[in-house]
Amino acid sequence: MRAPRIGTAIFAVVAAAIVLGAIAAAPSNAAPSNAAAANAAAAKGTTPAATATDAAASAPFARVYLALRGCTSCSHCRTTIRQMTKGSAKGGETRVNGDQVEVLYAKPRVVPLREVIRSLADNRLHDLSLVDVLFEAKGVIGKGADGALIFTLDETGQVFPISLADQVKNPVAGRPVRLVALVEGWRKKGALTLVARDVQAAV
Repeated sequence: MRAPRIGTAIFAVVAAAIVLGAIAAAPSNAAPSNAAAANAAAAKGTTPAATATDAAASAPFARVYLALRGCTSCSHCRTTIRQMTKGSAKGGETRVNGDQVEVLYAKPRVVPLREVIRSLADNRLHDLSLVDVLFEAKGVIGKGADGALIFTLDETGQVFPISLADQVKNPVAGRPVRLVALVEGWRKKGALTLVARDVQAAV
């Protein structure tokens, strides 16, 4: 079955989150901007590459992005959405921004992905539905005992079945990566699986 299309707003946020890895490899036609950045960084005693590395290294342990459709503008609905998500996030920081919710885990811990998704997928608000879910985290892509691909989160060892989108190259086995993946399976309340849409070498 063809994967659902990711909402524009949620994809824009994720694109901003993963662009850090490309800063040091910017094309030559961006030289003026790179030069300005280099000058600014030099004044602070840093380099653009070091700044990009530091920023990537300070990324949170994991993020869950949930794209919504319906009423997300009134204060009542926004408060209700935040409360529903916070109750299932188990320590994750919940942010509501327009038609999307972000649950951020700053430090390593087991991510209650199913519970977070169900808190919004099963909501009783009359005009609110969950459209898409993206998951961003650091870990390793490898093979399980049955030979199928799995994603193992860094430090916690939490495992998810995973497949790679057509445009994603198979990473080197055992090498840490930071990925952004579409979460599937939640619509039919089955097992959750990840479809990697972007895979970057982890710092």
